[in-house]
Amino acid sequence: MKKILLLAAFVPLAGCADYGFDPIATISPASSNVQVLDEASTSRLYLSVVNGLIEQGRYRAALAYLDQYAVKERKTAYFLQLYGEALLGTEQYDAAAEAFAELESTELEADGFNGIGRVKAAQGDWRMAAENFQKAVNVRPSSSEFLNNLGYAQLCVGGEAIPAAEFNLRQAQELDPTSTSIRNNLVIALLMAGKEEQARRLLAGIPTMRERAEVQAFAATWLERHMRGDEPAKEDM
Repeated sequence: MKKILLLAAFVPLAGCADYGFDPIATISPASSNVQVLDEASTSRLYLSVVNGLIEQGRYRAALAYLDQYAVKERKTAYFLQLYGEALLGTEQYDAAAEAFAELESTELEADGFNGIGRVKAAQGDWRMAAENFQKAVNVRPSSSEFLNNLGYAQLCVGGEAIPAAEFNLRQAQELDPTSTSIRNNLVIALLMAGKEEQARRLLAGIPTMRERAEVQAFAATWLERHMRGDEPAKEDM
C-alpha cells in the first residue's frame, strides 16, 4: 500500500497517550515569526499526525483520535481515507469498506476504490478485489500502485485473468521500474503465462545472487501455494 505523504515535519509523538494531545504543539516552528494557522490548516495538521500513527501500525490509537476529531470537525475526504485505513488495520472490514465507499465522487475516489479492493483482498475475495482495483485504475490510470494491486489480484484469480495481470504488471513496472513488489509479481505472471525465458531474463537483471535466489524461491513458493489452492498472501501485493 502506498503511504499517504505527510505534509509537515513532526517531533516525536510522546504525548499521544492522552486525549488532550494537541497536534499543533508537535510542529517545530521554522522561525519566531510563525503565522497563526486557520481552521482548515489546523484540521489538516491534526489528520497528518493521525496518518503518522497509521504509518507506525498504531491503528487503534489512530481510531481514538479520529473518533475524537469526528465529534467537532467535518468529515473530509482525507478523514474518511484515514478512517478506512485505521479500520482496515484493525480488521473491521465492513466498516472500512463503508468508509472507503464514501470517497466516491470526491477528489480521493480512486483511493476509495483501492481501499475497498484491499478490504476484499483481506477477506480473500480476489474477484471483487480485482473489480475495485480496476475501478481505481480507471480513475487514476498512471498509478503504479493501483496497477500492481490489480495485477496481483488477477494473478490470484488465475485462469483467463493471467494475460490481463501480465499486461497491468508490465505497465506498472514501466511506471515504477525500481519497485521490487511489482518486479516480483511480474515474475510470477510470466511463469503463470508459460513465459519462463522472459522470467529468467527478468531475474537475471537482479544485481545480487542472493536477491535473485530469494525472488526465485518466493515465486516458486507462491506458485506451489496457488496450485494447491491455498489462500494467497495479502502482503505480497
